[in-house]
Amino acid sequence: MKRFIYSLGVCLLAGHVNAQFVNGTDFYVGEGAVVSFNTDVINEGKITNNGKVHFQKNLENLNSLQSAGVAIFDGNGAQLLRSKNELAFSQLMLDNDIKLETPLRVNESIAFRRGVITSSSANPLVFSTNAKHTGASDFSHVSGVIKKEGSESFEFPLGDGTNLRAFSVARNSDSQILTATYLYKSPLNISGQVSENVAAINENEYWSLKSESVKGSAQVSVNSQAGLEEVAYLKRGTWDVLEDSKLSASTDLKNGTLFTLAKSRNIKAEIGVYPNPTEGEYFLKLGGMNENEQVTVDVTNQDGSTVMHKEGLVKDLRTAYQLPNNLPATELTIRVLRVDGKPLVQKMILKR
Repeated sequence: MKRFIYSLGVCLLAGHVNAQFVNGTDFYVGEGAVVSFNTDVINEGKITNNGKVHFQKNLENLNSLQSAGVAIFDGNGAQLLRSKNELAFSQLMLDNDIKLETPLRVNESIAFRRGVITSSSANPLVFSTNAKHTGASDFSHVSGVIKKEGSESFEFPLGDGTNLRAFSVARNSDSQILTATYLYKSPLNISGQVSENVAAINENEYWSLKSESVKGSAQVSVNSQAGLEEVAYLKRGTWDVLEDSKLSASTDLKNGTLFTLAKSRNIKAEIGVYPNPTEGEYFLKLGGMNENEQVTVDVTNQDGSTVMHKEGLVKDLRTAYQLPNNLPATELTIRVLRVDGKPLVQKMILKR
């Protein structure tokens, strides 16, 4: 079978508007070579790309396409991608609108430069473990469905085709597959029930996140808008504020959690110390708590030994403290225990 090897950039030109390039052979693009297809490409053989390939029309893969090099979609009109199996590219550059009629996998990176990828649950854009993206903007992002494999932190470059409305997940201890979508629709169309804990809710948009792991979890964050800085999720038909922004089995992440931005009526409890670092004397901040709430304050060093222990009412413990003079420079942990709340923790650096 004939094998085409390109060591220099070449351009395959169509003879007329409806021309196609039909490949029935082994078509090989070597490292350093540049190939440009400005016609529809139908691959019935095997295409191997170790260089750089420009696709400027539609791509239909009926056999084998392997791309360890760079693939660029930069046509002048919307491009359609079809394949009998999942398409995979190591490095991809988006310079035009493309619509997926096959799952498209990015193994290393995708550069969003211009154009929108339209995907769906049946044909998502898939990011392999450690795959990255750059350049996402209002002009270039994904409208539809994104899947992400792995455990590293990741920003989902989602939008509605006009506006980028990305959200991020923090690094997770376990590897999982997350599926995300964005909808520029009012969450109140899903349910008009809002918890009394919610002072205000984003009425214009919501996101969906699903994990294929029963024990999957994801700490999510979204750029706030108009003072809405907290995450609200759909809990048994009611939108409720999620204090720690962590989606998990408790939010039904296995079947998909719907979430949006909101503002809580509750004042969040928080602690702080200043100055930090300190030379020994510091002031303890206890915010968002009732003045007469009973709390316990523990200060421990790096081996877990207790340096200071106090119990009392919040109003009495908001005061200045002095660490022992014989305590060497170290990192300390301040832990405030509440009767009905989660422990609040703050690190403090002691300098001598």
